[in-house]
Order: sequence, then C-alpha cells, then structure tokens
Amino acid sequence: MSALSGEQIRAARALIRIDQADLARRCGLSLETIKRLERIRGPVDANSRTLRALFEVFAAMGVAFDNCEDGGVGVCRSAGKPFRTALDTARPTATPRQMDQPPAETACHRLIYYSTANRENAPPLHELLEQIQTSGARRKATLDVTGILYAQAGRFLSVLEGTRDSVRQVFGAISCDRRHSSLSIISDQSAPVRYFPDWSVCCGRFPSDAQMVGDEPSLRKGFHPESLSPASALGLLNVMRDLQEASPRNDLRSRSPCPLAGTCLDRACAERAAISTAPGPANARM
Repeated sequence: MSALSGEQIRAARALIRIDQADLARRCGLSLETIKRLERIRGPVDANSRTLRALFEVFAAMGVAFDNCEDGGVGVCRSAGKPFRTALDTARPTATPRQMDQPPAETACHRLIYYSTANRENAPPLHELLEQIQTSGARRKATLDVTGILYAQAGRFLSVLEGTRDSVRQVFGAISCDRRHSSLSIISDQSAPVRYFPDWSVCCGRFPSDAQMVGDEPSLRKGFHPESLSPASALGLLNVMRDLQEASPRNDLRSRSPCPLAGTCLDRACAERAAISTAPGPANARM
C-alpha cells in the first residue's frame, strides 16, 4: 500500500469538511490516532489496517491522492468520475483473463461493513429497520445498488453490491448517517456475480434459528461482526436471507408494530418494540 502523509490527511479532511472526531468515527479509529497522524510531516507511521481504513473512507467520499514524481503530494476531489486512489495503484497488474472483464464502472463491486446503532440519534431499532428497508429499496431503483442488512443487539452487518462508483456513493452517504456509528469495512472489492440481487433487511433471533446458525462464534452472547472474515460474513448473511423465507420471519410484513416482539430473542430490540406499541399513558409519552 502506498504511503500517506500527515499533510494529505489534513488536506483531505479539510476538503470534505469533516473534523478529526468525525474522521475517527468513520474509520473506526481513536481520535488520538487521527491527531497523532496529522501531526506527522511526511509519510505516517501506521499499520496497513489503519491506512486502509483511511483510504477507504476518503475514497467513499470522493477524495483522490496523488504522489508526484518531484516529491510533492496532491489531494483532490473527483467530479463524478471514477477516482484512483493509492489502493488502486497498489493492486497487482491485471492478468490477460482480468483484462477481458468489464471495466470497473460496470463490473460488480461488493462492500461488506458493520456498524452500531447510535442510541442518542436513532429511533427504536424496529422503526429504524423499517426506514432502512425503504431507503434500500429506493437505492435499488435509482442506483441499482442491492444487498442485505442483518441487525441484532444493536449491531448491523451489511453488504452493498453494484457498480464500484454507485456502491461507494451509497456507502459515503451511509457513513454520514448519525443514526449509527463505528462503521468498519470488512471487504471492499470487485465480485464475479451479485450474491444479493435484491435488497432485504433481516433481524432478530428465534429458537428455530439454531438448526441453521448452530454455534456461530459471532452470535455468542450478542452479536460480534468484527470477528467475521469476508467469507464468513457472506455465509452468515446468506443463512439469514434463507431464514427470511421460513417461519416466523416469512409472516413479517411490518416492524412498526412488530408482531414478532413477543418471541424474538433479541430483547434489546423486542422490549423497546413492545413498549412503543403498548396502550396507555406510557405509550403516549413515547
């Protein structure tokens, strides 16, 4: 991966008008890490995971970097054209087989990420999932970006699929949404085919899931998407999509009110859903 300088980080952040705390949140890094890196003159001393997080967040927001032959550095914002970042230049030269593939503008691209619901800026989870379902259907119609989102215990795991530019445009908008935080990318790369040609949202845990998910480590004592590899994340989401077609989820038409709150094992969501639909004065204050 190409080097990134402290000057470039400061300039890129100024270009897209976000503060250090916002950049740290989008990258899944600490505020002190961002401050330390921006104080460095020349190439920053950071591991590959930190650099990748920075590159991917800036790329999703349309920022491109240029290391000039004379030693200078440049930062610019793309004007609706495919951007070329240091991540692109670090990739191996294309093989003859790869050269026969469609260009990046039209080829399938897949981005897998996870995040956490922000309790201070988000509605109850069951209402938020209804909003995500609606916005996802709209993105499919306008940008042909499809995928799936799974929610449990206030955590989200999601896949976006489409052209590279459309996927990164959507992720850029998602990363600005204050209803969730701590966004982290698991994988951001081209894909031979779409795994998820539609848009769907699935949530909750039920006793009947045990036959399908078994003793999945990421589902022990809550939900821990940070432990998933790209392959295991896709596998889990495929299972959850299949479970959408089985009882009790196949009877779910709306989450507001949620008819499954009484049997859902995700109590953090279910209990809030039950409170918000209960009759009486308590519900009037919600």
